[in-house]
Amino acid sequence: MALQPYRDEELNFFKFSSIVLNEFPKALRQTFRTMWDNTIGHRPRCQLWDDSPAVRNLFVSTEGGKIKVPTHKSYNEWDCTALFQATIYAQSFALPGSSGHYKTLSDLYVKPRCVPHGRFHVSVVSPGGDDAETTALAIDQLRLLRNKLCHSTSSEMDKITFDQYVHHAKDAFKALGIETDSIDAIGSLMESDFPTNQVRKLEQGVRAETRAYIKFLEDVSSDIDELKALSTALKQKVESDTAHKEDIAMLEEKVNELIGSAIDELKQKVEGHTASKEDVAMLEQKITELKTAQEARNPPSNNSGNLSQPLLETLT
Repeated sequence: MALQPYRDEELNFFKFSSIVLNEFPKALRQTFRTMWDNTIGHRPRCQLWDDSPAVRNLFVSTEGGKIKVPTHKSYNEWDCTALFQATIYAQSFALPGSSGHYKTLSDLYVKPRCVPHGRFHVSVVSPGGDDAETTALAIDQLRLLRNKLCHSTSSEMDKITFDQYVHHAKDAFKALGIETDSIDAIGSLMESDFPTNQVRKLEQGVRAETRAYIKFLEDVSSDIDELKALSTALKQKVESDTAHKEDIAMLEEKVNELIGSAIDELKQKVEGHTASKEDVAMLEQKITELKTAQEARNPPSNNSGNLSQPLLETLT
């Protein structure tokens, strides 16, 4: 029996997946290498990026010895998540802020923009002509587009959405000095260019990227909204995609860890008489948000324990 032809919306999703999974890492690696060579490579006792174990160890050193990038592997094996960590979240490329303290490119240029969840930067070009700001915004635009893929609940995408995402991607590439020919080429692919084995490979790539994204969501204060949104997206998809049950379990474990960490933090403050009412209120709100993210997936049972009680009762 002949295979049913792909709908245009399915082809759009396959093409967008291919752009994110195959072209974004190439652009990010090129950008990272340029940033390294221009910022670090010419310093005394440093070297240009040649992807050798020596230069990767040097990167670890410039990060202060603590790094979330798999520097034991070639940077050709780093995925989008690792490359975001290696660029806009890296201490190696931090710059002084208005107070004189060094901040990562994300803290300095991205966070002040306060882009609402699910939206994009209106422009990735610095209004003041700051090249570092343009680089940061362009990389973050690629991050936002990658997140859209991880949050997708359907393997379909309408033409308006696809065209919008391609437009954002091309603007980011241009801002980074990367050619957009590859994006144009993928945008013109036809159904025959996506045989079953290629589609399965893309599906596996999306799952792997989503798992890496989940592990990245460790900063509670800044990423709680993303945790909630990703949780909802995965829950909607889990019924038809059994592989995502593992992702739900991973996210559930992460939320539980964050709740426990927040409670332990406040307990230590209370016992040391250093917690103010403001501290209690702030952490109680944080835990409430985490509980909301958790309960969005699994309604609390009758034996939910102290996580269902007000925080102050938990601590007494």
